[in-house]
Amino acid sequence: MAQLDRYILRQTLTAFLFFCLILAGVIWLTQAVRLIDTVLSSGQSIFVLFEFSLLVLPRVLSMVVPLSGFAAAIYIVNKLYSEAELVVMMTAGQSPLALARPLIWFGLLIAALTLVITNFLAPLGELRLEQNRAAIRSELANALIREGVFIHPTDALTIFIRRAREDGQMEGLFLHDGRDPTTPVTYSAEKAVLLRDGDEARLVMNNGVALTFSVANRILARVRFQDFTFDLSDLVARDGSGPDRASNMMTWQLLFPDADVRALERYDRGTFLATGHERIVFGVHAALLPVLAIAVMLTGGYQRRGFGRRVVMAVLAGVLLITAGLAVKGLVTGEPALWPVSYAPAVLALIGTAYLLRRAAGPVRAPRVVTS
Repeated sequence: MAQLDRYILRQTLTAFLFFCLILAGVIWLTQAVRLIDTVLSSGQSIFVLFEFSLLVLPRVLSMVVPLSGFAAAIYIVNKLYSEAELVVMMTAGQSPLALARPLIWFGLLIAALTLVITNFLAPLGELRLEQNRAAIRSELANALIREGVFIHPTDALTIFIRRAREDGQMEGLFLHDGRDPTTPVTYSAEKAVLLRDGDEARLVMNNGVALTFSVANRILARVRFQDFTFDLSDLVARDGSGPDRASNMMTWQLLFPDADVRALERYDRGTFLATGHERIVFGVHAALLPVLAIAVMLTGGYQRRGFGRRVVMAVLAGVLLITAGLAVKGLVTGEPALWPVSYAPAVLALIGTAYLLRRAAGPVRAPRVVTS
């Protein structure tokens, strides 16, 4: 690799690490909010939260790595152009293809990293995350016995215990069940006890009141009870030992499902096939985006006022490629036989990139200066 190639590649990698750190932090925060609520509501330690954060990171990086590579390519080309380094290189006889060569190597590196993340690390992380969630939910019923704290084990379910005795008895129980938004129910009881039997959990309440509000009729009903059993079995996780959805399966399981996969309750051939090919397409797009960026930005002459218009055009080209990939995924989901269409946007982008590089290497060897 020539010294000039190493120089451009080194700067691009530095910019890539910067964008990757920033984007990963922002996207991770949006993904981590639900994890924090799950971990804290179940009374787990900070180490469990740290483990959950590491497990969700591959899913975040599967989105961040291609975008960071694209952003780094645009930033570096614009930087080299604005500082006249790129103009000097072109004036010295460097062809657009020669200038694009380090970004081609960079794209291949990003593609390899993306393929490893999307096809191996992300599915393994999703599977382990689901297993950990299952383990936490299986222990969640025991974690409900916490004095003086409003606990939200699931959405629209709130539990408060005034006092918990050492023998497992609870005093001053408040429970609000809003999982059915049409008829939310609020329970209050003087005493309660939690009973566990395998995957079944029952909350037995004594001497209490149940308030039911009908949203449709706008009527509040009040019922007193001596003994009432509230089912908490849905808080106890089912078997999470194996992959049962497209997100936590390996790519070859999605593309070539065996009898066990096809027998899954959530199996859908179109969804599984589209997800498997999308993981491969992610890697292909990761390789194409940096080269597409420099191809778009090198088309045309030099302008003193900057490179802004071509930056916008490069961003639009990248967005078009990503949007086309999402569109064909929806097409394949509805019609699995059309799976080769998954690669059509990448093929068209490759042809367009080659055309733009050839056009940039036109008969004018030196960059054209536009003073206006």
